[in-house]
Amino acid sequence: MLFAPEFPTRPTRRRPLRRAVAGTALLATTASAAIFGLATSAGAAENVWDRVAMCESGGNWSINTGNGYYGGLQFSYSTWKGFGGQRYATTANRATKSQQILIAQEVLKVQGPGAWPVCSQRAGLTRSNGLAVPTSRDTTRNVFPLAVDGRQGPMTRKGVETWVGGSVDSSWSRDDVKKLQNKVGSYPDGHIGPKTTKALQGKVGAEQDGSWGPKTTAALQSYLNRVFD
Repeated sequence: MLFAPEFPTRPTRRRPLRRAVAGTALLATTASAAIFGLATSAGAAENVWDRVAMCESGGNWSINTGNGYYGGLQFSYSTWKGFGGQRYATTANRATKSQQILIAQEVLKVQGPGAWPVCSQRAGLTRSNGLAVPTSRDTTRNVFPLAVDGRQGPMTRKGVETWVGGSVDSSWSRDDVKKLQNKVGSYPDGHIGPKTTKALQGKVGAEQDGSWGPKTTAALQSYLNRVFD
């Protein structure tokens, strides 16, 4: 449930993230071309938030370099929490792109484009065009509540993906599994084995036997319904 946040006064980021590419710093000229939608290996930016993300993080919505800022738009922990982002995930990099944009729009309403002082100018971000990007006001309504039936069907898979900030397409990719492992405190190798299952079972309150069966799935379904109630 969303709470009334004490809005942070510090901007989301003070400077764009510089990512290493093949052992060298990404040149400013390359970044400038990318943010304005010119051809790149990742493809052209789709909207103003894509351009901001291209400048801030190279367009990587799940990035966490350990610099204290997370996700495509490089939220600080305090800003993400203060504007209600923990409804979706502990830190922004674990939330979906759509969820990150939703929280960015809340930041934009209060702090304006200056929350991204460099990249907002490069991307042409304004209050009007940033708030005009369409997003679902509650991306969980189409998933929850889950039926507590112990079956690992498409909706349960989507529920897990929503919880961990994955693809939300009911098909678990290796990246989705890694995000699940990070969520439950298991080593993120992209493979669900006994150790990951035990960690998940401990998180959702199921018997920790390392075997993922209907009882574990039912406990998971109940847990997710409580989280997103």
